[in-house]
Amino acid sequence: MRQYRIGLMGVHSEFDYPKAMRMGVQNTIEEAGHTLVAIAELIPYHTLDNAEAYFRVATEISARLDLDVIVFPAGCVAAYLKGDTARSIELAQILDPAKTLILERSIPGYRCITKSNDPGMHECMRHLIETCGFTKIAFISGPEHSQGARDREAVYFEEMAAHGLQTPPSLFGRGFFSGDCEEAAERILEQNPDVEAIACACDVMAYRVYDVLKKHKIDVGTQVAVTGFDDHPRSAHMDPPLSTVRMTSYDYGCMAAREALRMCEGLPQREDVLTSTFVPRCSCGEDVRGDLEYFRELLRQKPFPVDEFVSIIMDYTLSLAGQRITTDFRAHVKTFFAKVRTSYLAHCKNPQPDDLLFSGQDLSVLFEQDYSECLSLEGFHTAAITLLEALVEESPKEDANWVIEQISHLHLRIARLMSSTVQKNTLSMNEREWITFHMVDDALRKSGDIREAYRLIFGELARLGIREADLFLLPEPLDFVGSKSFALSDTVHPLGGVHNGEVYLAAGENPVVLQELMQRTLGRRDHTDTYTVGGVMAGTELMGVAALNTDTLDLNAQLMAFLNLGFALKHLQMIANEREMNRLLNKNNLRLEEQSQHDEMTGLLNRRGFMNQIEHLVHTNQGKRAAVMYLDLDGLKTINDTMGHDMGDEAIKNTAATLRAILPKQAILSRMGGDEYAAFVILGDDKDALGIVEASQEGMRIFNATHDVPYELSISAGVCSFEIDKDTALQISDYMVQADTSLYEMKRKRKASRSYQGTSTLTR
Repeated sequence: MRQYRIGLMGVHSEFDYPKAMRMGVQNTIEEAGHTLVAIAELIPYHTLDNAEAYFRVATEISARLDLDVIVFPAGCVAAYLKGDTARSIELAQILDPAKTLILERSIPGYRCITKSNDPGMHECMRHLIETCGFTKIAFISGPEHSQGARDREAVYFEEMAAHGLQTPPSLFGRGFFSGDCEEAAERILEQNPDVEAIACACDVMAYRVYDVLKKHKIDVGTQVAVTGFDDHPRSAHMDPPLSTVRMTSYDYGCMAAREALRMCEGLPQREDVLTSTFVPRCSCGEDVRGDLEYFRELLRQKPFPVDEFVSIIMDYTLSLAGQRITTDFRAHVKTFFAKVRTSYLAHCKNPQPDDLLFSGQDLSVLFEQDYSECLSLEGFHTAAITLLEALVEESPKEDANWVIEQISHLHLRIARLMSSTVQKNTLSMNEREWITFHMVDDALRKSGDIREAYRLIFGELARLGIREADLFLLPEPLDFVGSKSFALSDTVHPLGGVHNGEVYLAAGENPVVLQELMQRTLGRRDHTDTYTVGGVMAGTELMGVAALNTDTLDLNAQLMAFLNLGFALKHLQMIANEREMNRLLNKNNLRLEEQSQHDEMTGLLNRRGFMNQIEHLVHTNQGKRAAVMYLDLDGLKTINDTMGHDMGDEAIKNTAATLRAILPKQAILSRMGGDEYAAFVILGDDKDALGIVEASQEGMRIFNATHDVPYELSISAGVCSFEIDKDTALQISDYMVQADTSLYEMKRKRKASRSYQGTSTLTR
């Protein structure tokens, strides 16, 4: 069977609705043997500023990943965009219609699954009016920009009008789906002291209404009825249990996952709407059959219906954290309660004083599997005690006494387990927070060795329990908030990560096409997993993309990990950029320094370079004889005037090349400007200086004889020799003046005698 990769956008949040939706998608995908890739928008939870920019990043990344189908909850996205459905739809349209499943909105050309608020809401209102006989019913709706809120309030007004009941403004209020509705509830009670029922647009609002009524010493269910919407897991455990409309985001997620898999298989759409239904409980004064009686009925059945019983226990043990009922969890719970039933029947058949209904090990199996997100200890405790109490009432006296002892054991074991679990979770949360922040510290401490810094950062990911992680860097950071046009690079540079819990570095690898990122990450896995993929951001800059299997981290911890990865990468990139700038600056400085000391035409040293080189040789050749030579190209003006400056430049270059070939290798040769050259030579004795001048003149004659040029080269020279001592560096300018003077004296004499023979003058 081919394993599909299903992407899910817009639900990387700790809010109840998107979190439960994600769990519905995840459970269905994993249980079918496929992989979920959750695309994290990573909006900082303290603000929704720039939410559209964060979603744009997530959408652009989704569009480039090699996913089989992407689930896009347009309603969730619109909620973050302050109800701007149009902007949410624009983001969705970045995605390929052939590979995209839209939730909560209908977009032409896309496969969509919508929700029908109306049926369950109609049932709820008719229950309050027709069954309970209430005539003064208030309604607390959600934000005005929410389509779901508008749908639910429309049914309220429609049913009230259909039954001839009044709906003055005092009976209507608004709140937020986060639960903020106390002000509306207080106003309704103040203006309507005889209100009989308060219907709420969501369960979380209903919980707050419970609190307001309790504050005013008003009993829910007997004095004022309350209803909700969603059938949140906590609803069944409220006091009294909340009557509500069932249309859970968890069910929506399950439906979306099933339809996404059908898209992968090329099958036509089967489910296109999630329909709501009313669930009556006790918050409207209903006499609903108690759980104890239902348990008794189950216990009387032969054989004992374990599967049905486990299903009921599931409802009891769901925590606020969500509905992550995995296959493994179901198996553990089923096994546990099957053991309870077997132990009870075995004891009844052959009682032994040391018999246990269940062992501490049986409990540990449940709670050591890290089911904290789907198993509430408190809910489990309530369910187990209810079961044992039912056993007491259904058992003969001698067996009942034994069960009562088991109840005491259960209280003790659960209390110890809850205490240790709370301590464990607190410590692990603090440790995760410390490790996450340590990523930035590692980057700061090891910025001198960037590869080692990366190794340490990836090591922190492994310490968080992440078994698989891949980190990719954009060619350049992208200001995704400030940019008017968003242009995400098609390629990213692999940095490394974690594989099978071990850190690896991507040394010198070629850039990776973003579309192949998931194939690279998942291709080395031999089993399915759930991944979170998100942009790695530092402030308003997108630094890169990370893919992590994050089962060990809750959503807040994932947010912290991604953000701190971003700041660590930002620091390291700043260091790398600074080093590269310094390298280029040093290179440019060396080049400029080189240029500042050399003659552009001949490549020889200029006057500044000549003096710097002499200073070095003077310091390293103390006590030796040396000479400064001034050399002049004869007849340059005539060449320039008769043949042009280009030919004059050629004569200058040929003279420089000839002198460079003739002079000793250690000699310093410079073009001082125009037709003048200077040389500094370490000598053995005075004759060496004259010999060098004569060799230079002979080199010019050989050039003239061997080169077909329209001019002849000849030089005049002036020389000053001296012994190098500690004062030479200060006197070198004087020696150069003497050599220059002797050159011009010689040229004066030649001019007077009109001689064109090259001669030299030696100054001692």
